[in-house]
Amino acid sequence: MGLHTWCEMKRENIPQDDHSNLGFPACSPSVPVHSIPLILLVALAFTTATSFSALRVHFLAVVNDKATTSTSSSNAINALIGEQISNQPVDLSQDLNLNAFTPEVQRWGVQIERWAEDYDLPVELVAIVMQIESCGDPTAVSSAGARGLFQVMPFHFGAGEDWMDSEINATRGMEYLARSYQLSNGKIDLTLAGYNGGHSVIARHPSTWPAETQRYVYWGAGIWGDLGSDTIPSPTLNEWLIAGGEHLCRRALDVSILNYSQTRYTDNGSSPIG
Repeated sequence: MGLHTWCEMKRENIPQDDHSNLGFPACSPSVPVHSIPLILLVALAFTTATSFSALRVHFLAVVNDKATTSTSSSNAINALIGEQISNQPVDLSQDLNLNAFTPEVQRWGVQIERWAEDYDLPVELVAIVMQIESCGDPTAVSSAGARGLFQVMPFHFGAGEDWMDSEINATRGMEYLARSYQLSNGKIDLTLAGYNGGHSVIARHPSTWPAETQRYVYWGAGIWGDLGSDTIPSPTLNEWLIAGGEHLCRRALDVSILNYSQTRYTDNGSSPIG
């Protein structure tokens, strides 16, 4: 007996109340029996397609998020030294807080303030340069030949000048830093770039700077920004220490600054003699 015949008998022999179809197959003439497998297949296909689409959207979102994170990490330096910062000079109107720097730099506090005043530079900028360049080690010599507290190249010294003399080293270093500060119109990131990469880089886009200069600006401008937002201890300074600065500071700690602080003043107390 087919389903159609059974349904006809059901209508004839069973009272048609609201519960008469409970437990029995539906007998709606609007759905042909042979169409039921096709409908199930279509429903299954639709469900599968919807699920796949949702999984695809989720997958693409995860991939895009990871790509964005990777790109953000690789472009961190470029973002920091880009035009946005270059066009926003920072103004630190607060008093110098040497506690933001390592002890090896703090011990030069009196000299740092005097050198900054002599060359009309922000005290914080002078401290940052000393921090990154030598961590306060007057005997430091780089692989490129830069020397002393402010890592001055030999050709900046005059005949017979002792580069380990802190006053002479500061004089040559501050002359170059002050010129960089002037050429960059007081923009800290450009000033740092000019000090590290040469004054010619100030007029160039940050993306064309040498990798060393980009890193230098990343550290220096980052510490400056931390000071400006009163974020002490400076996260950027701590990052610099972890990246290798700690080794530099350990060497500086073993050096007594008394032997390298030969104050050379005229009798009337003017600025150091070059």
